[in-house]
Amino acid sequence: MVATAKMKKMGDRLRMSQPYWEKLNMIINNLRESGLENIMNPLVTEHPAPQRILLLMITGNRGLCGGYNYNIIENSLAYKKRLTLEEGLEVPLYVIGKKAISHLKFLNEPMYKSMLNLDDKITFSDAAKLGNELIDLFVAGEVDEVYVSYTRVITSANQKAVITRLLPIVPEERALDEVAPEFFVQYIFEPNPYRIFSSLLPLFVKVQLYRYQIESSYSEQFARRVAMKNATDAAVEMIRELNLGYHRARQAKITREISEIVGGASALK
Repeated sequence: MVATAKMKKMGDRLRMSQPYWEKLNMIINNLRESGLENIMNPLVTEHPAPQRILLLMITGNRGLCGGYNYNIIENSLAYKKRLTLEEGLEVPLYVIGKKAISHLKFLNEPMYKSMLNLDDKITFSDAAKLGNELIDLFVAGEVDEVYVSYTRVITSANQKAVITRLLPIVPEERALDEVAPEFFVQYIFEPNPYRIFSSLLPLFVKVQLYRYQIESSYSEQFARRVAMKNATDAAVEMIRELNLGYHRARQAKITREISEIVGGASALK
């Protein structure tokens, strides 16, 4: 019941954030269509030969949620192994969530930084603080790219552990197709498009992080609800089988006692 209530809460927050994210993404894409595709903003500048890639992992603080945490951790470690061994890149891990922290400590896997997951208490201010930290690392050149490993909500009943790039920014083109593409027009921007574009990019990063954390929290509660339902169903089935076994043993004992009584009576005749 608790997991269901939290899942509904995070699902409502996810749906409420969707229109804002879609509109922000659409505005950024419209600005790029206005002749800003070659702008020199640090948040959209690709590094020609990235050497250090920061991987942000978002897991939960608690277990009892099936393979939710395991899938994220394994996906992240496999991605890091591929980049370090095959491409020779440095991949520091920024870890959110007690389960991932404990697992990486057990494996003696170094972490760049770690913190607990705020779960359903996450606010946009928290996401903005994390976004500012990641932006500062990227702009200062301490990392060349930033990726996020989390659980994406595909549908309300389908989630998948994915790794997506956060920095440098690449707005999703699909948002333009999903939001009334037949009404696409060329906008006139005031002040100039570059100033608007530059002011919206940090906001875009923070909104993305906020959505990633909400989706992760929703997916965790969904996985916990499914795990608890499976455990309950298994317990009910176990009780049913034990009851059947008990009644069979009881009936066998009664039958045996009756047989013994009948046999004894027959022996006395």
